[in-house]
Amino acid sequence: MGLQPTWGPGERIAFASNRTERPDDSEAVCLYTIDPSGEDLRQVTDESLRALGYEWAPDGERIAFLAGEPTNWYVPNELRVGRDEPGAHDSVSPDLDRTVMLPPRWADVDRDGTDELLAGAGDEGLTRLVRADPTTGTAAAADVDDPDAELTRIDAVAADLLDDRAVPYHERITVENADGVPIEADLYLPSADGEGERPAEPPEAGFPLVAAVHGGPMSYDAPTFRFARGYWTGEGYAVVRPNYRGSVSYGREFAERLKGTRGDLETDDVTSAVDAVVERGLADPERTFVTGFSYGGITTANVVVRTDEFAAAAAEHGIYDDRSAFGTDDNHLWHEWEFGLPWESPATYDEISPITKVGNVETPLLVTAGENDWRCPPTQAEQLYVSVRKQGVPAKLVVYQDEHHNVGDPDRAIHRVETLTDWFREHDPGREADDGTGGEE
Repeated sequence: MGLQPTWGPGERIAFASNRTERPDDSEAVCLYTIDPSGEDLRQVTDESLRALGYEWAPDGERIAFLAGEPTNWYVPNELRVGRDEPGAHDSVSPDLDRTVMLPPRWADVDRDGTDELLAGAGDEGLTRLVRADPTTGTAAAADVDDPDAELTRIDAVAADLLDDRAVPYHERITVENADGVPIEADLYLPSADGEGERPAEPPEAGFPLVAAVHGGPMSYDAPTFRFARGYWTGEGYAVVRPNYRGSVSYGREFAERLKGTRGDLETDDVTSAVDAVVERGLADPERTFVTGFSYGGITTANVVVRTDEFAAAAAEHGIYDDRSAFGTDDNHLWHEWEFGLPWESPATYDEISPITKVGNVETPLLVTAGENDWRCPPTQAEQLYVSVRKQGVPAKLVVYQDEHHNVGDPDRAIHRVETLTDWFREHDPGREADDGTGGEE
């Protein structure tokens, strides 16, 4: 069958499916429609697109969907509208140059009987509402008419859980990396009032700082709630989350700067964000830490093989030896398109793999993995852990049983954040270690 069958008002069913001759070697996803009887199958899109997140129009004759490039994930997803027939679809966001992140919804916005489309799109590190006119092929992002308006809370579910927790103070900062490229980052600080309205006064040397790197890399950080950052600011840490080159929401050119390379650009952007916070007197340069999950974990490993400026690091659920990972993870097609096949381009695969530079590591490193993770198999974490230990550098390995490419069980999720925090504390030169193990379990 396929993905996400959806009934339309006209009693036809839309679904997505990869029916190429070798589906394991293709990321193409085609949009099909069919009668409930199983008759009259129509292929609306071809193998040049990844068609996902679709919705029928109220007239039952048109379908809106997200469309991505199957062999280049840095290209922003488009919003397209098609009729229920082969090849009859067009982009309604051709000039947006922003990735449409959320499935489209049909709406009579002006209540005049005209159907338009609403969707969410990443725009410079924020998720904004996009309104598109399917008849003219134009799209525009909605803006807030009164950014200083007072919010009204309409519910207080689980509010008691925050009674003894302070909401972090947040600000968006722009830093310049070594190449002179401006990079945005979200900065979170302990708040003075507990409500996130005012930052707390930093210690004389500055707060200890955690650089937390988002995954993807075709993703971005936005100022939304995340448990870990609130926990860390509540424990007295500052947190900076850079939207490094390769992040989406800043246009295709910015995202594609990472295409065909690994490690150097992300390291520059992460360390530039940290340096900027230090220069403002908000962070203690001797008490900085770096962590990330998935591609953020890969970036963390790439950072510590290139610099020793961090007191400790935690690489979570990443790939560290791209040659040995090929075919054991579910992203090998991405690597093939970007770097070729490992037996044809061994030098390239060695160059992009942190494991080949692990002899440079001097930073105490925590490595985590999910037991059942097929995106970043736990053997990758084991390789990195053993290799760092061979250098005589403090290292620790944590593998979460029954977890895939996340840590979803509530108890294990709490354990994860506490383990990261304990690792930073253990190797924090600004405080006494809890024991003398140096992390070498």
